[in-house]
Order: sequence, then structure tokens, then C-alpha cells
Amino acid sequence: MDFYQGRILRVDLSESTTAVEPLRMDWAELYVGGKGLLFRYLLDEVAPGLDPWSPDNPLMFFTGPFAGTGVSTCSRLVVGCKSPQTGTILDSYVGGSIGPEIKFAGYDAIILTGQAAEPTLVWVKDDVVELRSAAPYMGMKIGELESTLRRDLDPRMKALSNGPAGENHLPWACLSTDQAHKAGRGGAGALMGLKNVKAVAVRGTGAVTVGDARAFLADMYRIQGEYLLTPANMWAHEEGTLALVDMVDVAGAMPTRNWSQGQFDGIDQINSAAFQKVRLKKRACTQCAIGCRNFHVIGDAHGEGPEFETVALCGANCGVGDTEALFRFNLACDDLGMDTISTGAVVGLATDMTEKGIADCGLRYGDHEAYIAAPELIARRQGIGAELALGARALASQYGVPELAMEVKNLELPGYDPRGTFGMSIAYSTADRGGCHQRSYVQADEILGGDLPPDTMAGKAAVNIHWQNFTSVKYSGIWCEFWALELEEMRQLLRHVYRRDLSDSELMRVGERAWNLARLFNVRESVEPDDLPRKLYAEDGAFAAGPSAGRAIGEARFRAALLEYYDLRGWDAAGVPSERKLDELGIDWRPEA
Repeated sequence: MDFYQGRILRVDLSESTTAVEPLRMDWAELYVGGKGLLFRYLLDEVAPGLDPWSPDNPLMFFTGPFAGTGVSTCSRLVVGCKSPQTGTILDSYVGGSIGPEIKFAGYDAIILTGQAAEPTLVWVKDDVVELRSAAPYMGMKIGELESTLRRDLDPRMKALSNGPAGENHLPWACLSTDQAHKAGRGGAGALMGLKNVKAVAVRGTGAVTVGDARAFLADMYRIQGEYLLTPANMWAHEEGTLALVDMVDVAGAMPTRNWSQGQFDGIDQINSAAFQKVRLKKRACTQCAIGCRNFHVIGDAHGEGPEFETVALCGANCGVGDTEALFRFNLACDDLGMDTISTGAVVGLATDMTEKGIADCGLRYGDHEAYIAAPELIARRQGIGAELALGARALASQYGVPELAMEVKNLELPGYDPRGTFGMSIAYSTADRGGCHQRSYVQADEILGGDLPPDTMAGKAAVNIHWQNFTSVKYSGIWCEFWALELEEMRQLLRHVYRRDLSDSELMRVGERAWNLARLFNVRESVEPDDLPRKLYAEDGAFAAGPSAGRAIGEARFRAALLEYYDLRGWDAAGVPSERKLDELGIDWRPEA
């Protein structure tokens, strides 16, 4: 098939060997690329019951079919493994320019197996693959590392880099590219650190074939004009995700002071308007016409971000209503290579515990100096950072207050409080990688412009299923969340890949197929049941004030909606996909008897 290079680069770190193997094109037909194709490989290559902290846990980087072609937003790459943080299947996405570079080097994916004996740099230049010593780069932060690699290797190289957080096996360490772009959630950086790899650097000088180039380019440019550069997508360019800050706060769904309130009294200092005052310019990923990235300057601090989730978790959730403090905290996390959602959740929890007299974590509301210093301590496991590096669940449990940790399957929750948007309770509890907002956008239907009432569970099971299947199609593409494209546009582009027209139902089956693969993996690995922190659905957890005051999802309503979700999915009452459903989707994998 055109659009694919038909090759996978496999790097055996234990044996210091590399090999190129054919891409399974039968799997590409079924699963497209990105999320779906990654999951199919993970099911085969992760041994049942494997300890996610084992060197045998493969770390995979998969492109989508449109990487390197010019299709807007599709430069994205998916990073996957069995998550060290959650034990679930993991797909974590990163923008920038690394995806096309891997394709230009001649590969659809790179798979790392085993563990290097010494700190290692994987250097890929087209067909030449070298395993070099990374000793000179150890301890470097992301910005210094990437600039040094460009000097030492090739000024045009791209890299997936590991910061000090990954070196020190922080469970939520990121992988970074183009400095500010992160494969953020689930701990892929920790696994790469365990494998003793500092970076995978790539330089490609090849190309991607697209079949009938004239027809493809005509469709690509037409779709960009008619469906991308439109008012529906301009919010992403004009403000980026910071446009969500005021909307979520007004709805009473903003995680505030460790999830104790739904609105933040300092929101005016950390919202879009506040950051527009210090915005210097806009930036974009490779092959993207939207340009959602915001580059800010405050004093001697400059860089991209923060995004909405960082504002919610590192700002409101930590009780920080200071533009500069939040900006510096975000930059510190980026340079150290750590997920801001989990970092903000842990710092917010530690601050709450200190204020309540549960433990002295050295963090208090309003103490911006200690707040800004926290990421470095956590990444290097120094001082109080050694305890905070345990993560929210383990930290709260250690001090006998597990109810204060807001997480699902050990993944700290992002920036939408379900008490202000009930549908997110099903989204979080059923998400394939733990508590995640990027698998279902039911909050868009409830509080970000939709017309679904946010204070009922009625119909939310079906809405979540639709969104989960739909986003799984996008992530197999791999299109960005910030392009509000529909199935019609995806079909018009994918017909060039398949050389035939696809129906909407065929495309949605691609998404449903990927979602069921993830469920099969998690069932096989005995991932903990779908649930929420009790505080989020219990009557005594309702807010005392604000737009969502007094709302309680209720455990009985939550569990009824969860059972409805399983039934609509064609799963049994324990959430296990039925044989009938697997046959219907044409899934070619079955658990071992």
C-alpha cells in the first residue's frame, strides 16, 4: 500500500543489534496505523502478566499513514508500551516533527526491546543505525540535550528525548521532541530510562509515496481550505486550549485546591486573557496549518505553554493564581521531561496534606518559591521530592488518606471535575490507559457548547461509546484533537490509502476495533476494575458552593450507567468483550485458553 514504508526498525538493546522487518500489511488494512496498529503489535509482543518495569517491556513508536505527506496535524507520533505507571495498555501522542522524520528515514515504526548495558543513544540516519554511548548526555535537561544532539549529530535531526525525570524512573516521565512537545501520560519516559536510553535521534532523507499524487494533493488542499481553515477551528489558532479555562471554571468543573472546589478565585490571572498579555508569537507542528502553540515571555523565562490541562492541574488545583509562577512551573516540567497533569496533581495533593496538618510536604498555598522548586525535587527524587515521586495514590495511602488522591487506575485525573460534567465519570472510569480526558469528549456536549445536561447520567453511556470509537479512528490516522474534522473528511483522505471509498460505518469499526483491542489487553493483564475516587460520586463529596454545588452523581447511578455502557459495547457484566463482538469486528486475536 502507498503511504506506508512497509518497514519496522527493531532495536535489541540487550544484544546491541538492529534489524529491519516487514510491516504487517494485513494488520495495517484492519487497524490503519497509530493507535490501532500499535495496539495490535502490543498484544502480540507484551507477554501476559509481564511486569511493566521489566526490560522485556517493549517500547514502540508508531507513525500514522499521513505522516510526511502534508496532511494537516498528521505529523503526530504515538508512543506505546505496557504503562509503568498504570499497568494498562498505553498510547501517548506527541506532535512536532519526529513522525515525518521516521517516515523519511524509511520506517513506519521503531521498536525498542531489552535493556542497554550502558547509557545509550540510538542514532538512525536512513538505513544506518548506530548504538552510541550516551554518557556525555546523561543528566541533561531537554533543551540542552536537543541542542547538543543537533551539534553532535546533524543540525536537521529530530529526537525523542528523555530528561532527568526519565533517567530517575519517575512513573510519569515524558518523552519529548522539539523541546516543548511531549508524549505526556503513562510513563513512557520511565521505561526508556529503565532501558538505559537517553534519546532516539532520527534523520531521514527519503520520501513518502502517495499513489496518484495529483489527486491526493488536490483533495488535501481542498479539505484544508473547506474543513480546516474555518471558523470552527480558529479557536485553536487564536487562543489554543487556554480558551477552555473560563468555560470549565464557569461550569463549576475546574479542579481547585486538590479537587475541593469547582471554581478558582484566581482564574483571571491564569486564563487565556492573562497569557495573551505575555504571548510573543504563535508556533505550529510540522505539516499543520492551525498553529495552536503559544510562545510566551515573562522576564527571563520564555517558552511554549501552558496548555489548559496544565493551567487546571498546576494552577487552580495547586491554588496558584499567578501567571509567572505557573509559567515557570510549566517550563520546569517541560525541561525535566515530566507530565504536568500528574505533577500538578501530586503537588496539589501535597499542598492540601500540608495545609490539613497530615504531613509537612514543604508546600503551602501562596508559597510560589517552594511550588516552582517542586518539579526539580520530584524529577531528581531529592528531599520531599522522593516522597512526591511515589505519585498521588501511593503518597496519599502512605499517610492514611487515600481518599485525597484523585486518580483512576493510578493515573492522576485531568482538568474536568465530573461533579460539574457527569459524563466524564464514565469517560474516566472506562478510559483504556486510566483516568484520561482524551478518549471521550463528552464534556464538549455537556459544558463546552453542547446541549446535554451536565447533571444527569441519562444517555451518557452511549455518548461516551460514540466518542471513544470516534477518537480511536482519529488516533489511528493520526489526526490531532484540535482539528474538529468529521468522518466525511477522514473518508476523503483515507480513500487514497485504500484506493477505494470507505463508509462511515467502516471507519467507526476501525475505532471500535482499536478500543476492543485495548480492552482485551487490559482484561488479560487483570487491570483493576472501572471505578472512580469515591469522593467524586458520593453524596458527601458534593461541592458546597458554585455552579455545580450540591450535585452528586451517586454511586448507584454511576454503576447503573457503567453496566449500561458494558451492555451497549457488547461486553459482559464484568466488562469483557464477547466472542460475538470480536467476530463482528473481525478482530484476529484471542486470549490464550
